[in-house]
Amino acid sequence: MFASPVPTFYKIWKKGDVDGFRPDPYLASVINCALWILYGQPFVHPGIILVVTINSVGFTLELSYILIYIFYAPSNKRTKVLLVLLAEALFFLAVATFSLKVYQTQSSRSLFVGIFCSFFGVCMSMSPLTVMGK
Repeated sequence: MFASPVPTFYKIWKKGDVDGFRPDPYLASVINCALWILYGQPFVHPGIILVVTINSVGFTLELSYILIYIFYAPSNKRTKVLLVLLAEALFFLAVATFSLKVYQTQSSRSLFVGIFCSFFGVCMSMSPLTVMGK
């Protein structure tokens, strides 16, 4: 699933332009993978190293796609993507900090972070539908 956009980004790289391509699915995947990596940490939900492994690979690939997009996008689109990435990073830090400061047990942290993981998993699955609005 994470490698499926490779042909698209190969075309962007060869053409040197993003045309009307939208980065929404990849931005949704970045926050989704980041939250699942947090969820798989021992202080949140111990013993699920495979969740961390697959989402680390996904996070790296999705971030690579976004970097390629940023490199070839016009400045107005580049700025929007960078602002979304900044918002995602701040949101991730807020969830991580809040879960560690407020929730004292692994089960409560696991539930709190897991709710966000589930929500953003749905968002990631629905994000390709944003192309229909275009």
